[in-house]
Amino acid sequence: MGRRRAFDETYPTREGYTRFDQRNTSFGLRQRRRGAAIGYATEEERLKQMRRNLPGYSIVDYAFKDAAGMYEGVPGEEGTLDFGFYKWTSLGATAKPRDLPRWEGSPDEAARIVGKAARYFGAVGAGFCAIDERWIYSHDSSGRPIVFEDVEEGYTTGEKAVIPTSHRWVVALTVPMEFRENSNAPTALDVTSNMGYSRMHILAGFVAEFIRGLGYHAVPMGNDTSLSVPIAVQAGLGHVGRNGRLITWERGPLVRICKIFTDLPLPTSPQAPTGIIEFCEACEKCSKMCPSGSIPRGPRTWEPRCEANNPGALKWYCDEEACLEYWHEVKTGCSICFRVCSFTKEPGLRHDAVKWFIRNVPQLNGLWVWSDELLGYGRIGDLKGYWDEE
Repeated sequence: MGRRRAFDETYPTREGYTRFDQRNTSFGLRQRRRGAAIGYATEEERLKQMRRNLPGYSIVDYAFKDAAGMYEGVPGEEGTLDFGFYKWTSLGATAKPRDLPRWEGSPDEAARIVGKAARYFGAVGAGFCAIDERWIYSHDSSGRPIVFEDVEEGYTTGEKAVIPTSHRWVVALTVPMEFRENSNAPTALDVTSNMGYSRMHILAGFVAEFIRGLGYHAVPMGNDTSLSVPIAVQAGLGHVGRNGRLITWERGPLVRICKIFTDLPLPTSPQAPTGIIEFCEACEKCSKMCPSGSIPRGPRTWEPRCEANNPGALKWYCDEEACLEYWHEVKTGCSICFRVCSFTKEPGLRHDAVKWFIRNVPQLNGLWVWSDELLGYGRIGDLKGYWDEE
């Protein structure tokens, strides 16, 4: 399976690393500067796209994408922290009887039942680790500080969001993004991000409610409250790729991440096998194919590229602001870096064999980079024929 390094070896941070303010993400910065963050196109702009009769931008395609994101957030609410299925308190679906003690078991037993339940509820990956305060936002998207207090259950007010100090463990979960639909990027027919966010929202709520039914507390979240990628890496689900996203051995970048903070004791999952970062060092395909020039070439660095980066970690920093600008240019999300990634492949023995060599014989990485381009992997899918496919 390849060698495994400690988390701080694959994702080191400098002394003095500070928690990131969610208002400084590319979405938050755009909203503060221009008063528009989430919507990639007005109704008028979408209408123009539809009337141009471009493949991937029809009324059917936009309806498909919008419907996929139905559970992405909470209609009419700003952000997702402590809302909907991401509620920090019980949704009332489960309730441990008062006269029955809470479930007790070892951390490994807890991981086994939580992981099994999560996969039934739709997770394709489940990992566990201790809470690391470095990855928790200093403030949420509305400017409330996120703090820890000695309380039994998490709560939010208009002034702050409070995580109990007893919530010392994290459940990190991934949901799938489909290969075929992702190949439609960057058009409205790439519904995988929207569907992924809906799945995250529902999955995190299901697993949080399961944990509450055992007699413990749970704080579920999507992209709010904390950074997703370093937590997923710390929980052994994969490593950070050149495009700044989580790359998994099983599905490449075709996953979305949700997390749950809890007082249910859990183990620390083993780190994912090495090899992903080393391959990304040899492969610059996502950088070459990025239309906004957001993805860097060359080695990892400590230095950020824009205000939407939080400095202090050794990784590839993407220009997230330029990336978001391109989304507004094409009137939808992009995901080209997901589509062209050499780890984005349909399941198969040939690809499993190549991944074995990437893990164990990195000296051949240049060959796989060359052959990936030679064989034309990562091309955009058949947009015109999509709706005629079985």
